[in-house]
Amino acid sequence: MTLVGKIFTVLIFVMSICFMTASVMVFATHKNWKDYATSAVPVNGKVGLEKQLADLKLLEKDLKDELERLKRRLEEERVARRAVVGSLYARTVKAETELAAKQREYDNMIAALTVATEATKLTQTRLTSLETEIAGTRTKLRDTAADLDDKFNKVVSLSDELNQAITLKTNLGERNNQFAQQITRMKLVMDALGVDERTPVAYLAPKVTGVVLAVNSSDLIEVSIGSDDGLKPGHVMQVYRGNQYLGQITIRSTGPDRAVGQIDKTLQRGKIQKGDNVTTKLI
Repeated sequence: MTLVGKIFTVLIFVMSICFMTASVMVFATHKNWKDYATSAVPVNGKVGLEKQLADLKLLEKDLKDELERLKRRLEEERVARRAVVGSLYARTVKAETELAAKQREYDNMIAALTVATEATKLTQTRLTSLETEIAGTRTKLRDTAADLDDKFNKVVSLSDELNQAITLKTNLGERNNQFAQQITRMKLVMDALGVDERTPVAYLAPKVTGVVLAVNSSDLIEVSIGSDDGLKPGHVMQVYRGNQYLGQITIRSTGPDRAVGQIDKTLQRGKIQKGDNVTTKLI
């Protein structure tokens, strides 16, 4: 056999295998289309085409019924919406009318507010002017009140001074009468004593009393009163003890609160001792 013959033989063998494989595959995938179309029992999970078509027709009918129902609902909703829209339109017209009325009312209120604002400004200006005038009037009133108080105080002071002057005049009149009576009495005393206004009185001692502080052997005694009490050298003092008259001394020297006197021996009526009383007037 030639080479070409061998090649053809091999090719025929390969082709035989291919056709055999294809036949096996076609047989394996072969279907019974009639059973597949008319079977009411599921094959490989699926029913026949006629059953599927019947089911689809039932589904189509159900869908058409649902569509009609939805159309009716849609029409009802359209009617309801048209009614709602009509109602809303009526309410809108009414609201617009009310809004226009409110706008006019608002404009009127704005105009009234403007007028009131202007009036308020005028009133505020007038109030400010009145407050200024009131402040000035209050200041004048305070000044006037202060001036009146000052004048009243002056009147009261002058009244007090006048009353004091009247009282002083009355007191002076009474004192004048008292002095006149005293002068009358003093004139009587001076006439009785034989003295007048020109008679020297420096030698007359004031009416004072004291005690004897010490007595020495030279008939000098120290007493507890001095120049601060009005004593002067030359004044005469009487010495006594209780109701007993002891004698008379003449002051020789004085200190502020001490004095030294000389005992008058001619008038001595008893022994003078420390602690005895001395006076310028016995009566």
